[in-house]
Amino acid sequence: MATIKEVAEAAGVSISTVSRVMNHSNNVAEETRQRVMEAVRELEYVPNVSAGSTSKKSKKLIGVLFPDISNNVFGRIMQGINNVVTPFGYNTIICETDGELEKEIHFLNVLKDKQVDGVIMATIHIPEEHMMWIHKNQKPVIYVCQDLPEFSLKVPCSSVNMDNRKAICDMVHLLYNMGHQSIAFVGGPMDDLSAGKKRYDGYVKGMRECGLPLSEDMITFQESFAIEAGYSGMHQIYEKASTLPTAVLCASDYMAVGAMDFMYDNNILVPQHISVTGVDDADLATAVRPSLTTIRHATSDTGVKAAMLLMEFIAAPDTEGCACNVPYQILRRQSVLHIMR
Repeated sequence: MATIKEVAEAAGVSISTVSRVMNHSNNVAEETRQRVMEAVRELEYVPNVSAGSTSKKSKKLIGVLFPDISNNVFGRIMQGINNVVTPFGYNTIICETDGELEKEIHFLNVLKDKQVDGVIMATIHIPEEHMMWIHKNQKPVIYVCQDLPEFSLKVPCSSVNMDNRKAICDMVHLLYNMGHQSIAFVGGPMDDLSAGKKRYDGYVKGMRECGLPLSEDMITFQESFAIEAGYSGMHQIYEKASTLPTAVLCASDYMAVGAMDFMYDNNILVPQHISVTGVDDADLATAVRPSLTTIRHATSDTGVKAAMLLMEFIAAPDTEGCACNVPYQILRRQSVLHIMR
């Protein structure tokens, strides 16, 4: 069994530095942190500490809860998770929740019975029931693509996500710089703190920064991020707005495809009449024509970061949780027209 001293020697640092890294201290240079974690992986220090700190031997299982395992966004995250946990000798149990709270709690309890060491989870929103489950069972949970809510009790959880507000604000600026001054928004459920509320906040922020008017007729919120929701949202804007926008910013790629379907059914050309953008860079973003301008954010690096945070929780249960932002990239494709002013 590797010791903290052996990890320190392998990484060329002090024992106290290893301890700070494992406790997720901010007072460690990123290069040093990576060197320590590489030594941790090579020496399998995390699994040994986890096993030695519990009354039962670790089964080396990690639970993964995704709302839709067919979505390639979660496939990218899963690649990153496996890249980290597999060298530790961990196996993953993957559960599909359809974004339903009842299924999430059910599978969390199933995973507890399976004696997983921790959970990585994507969810539409994080209700208090989640926080209470984590507090009661003291199983570390890392959320991906979602932001942590405020909770009065200390719980072993962290989040890995892009800055949704800034990303959507940047997309508004891109459209504005390409000549668009009438930009509509098709949003998801507002009880989704991240993809719902913060993406809408980013739209509002971007419109104000660009000096563009906000109109209720140009904004709609749907109950999901599905293709049908995008179709319905675009239909509502078509019916309400006195004049059509030159661009529509959708809160997901699936919604954007739904909006494009509505336009096709009503002889509205994309992007000649209306430009369309999405978020996520799902597989269908490059499969549709015109190909979709979108924001790529959830990558294998997201999974790597989430798995590393979980390993730290397992190694040191007193680790403080954190909210980690990951990079995003706006991908310009065929669905946006440059308007000459």
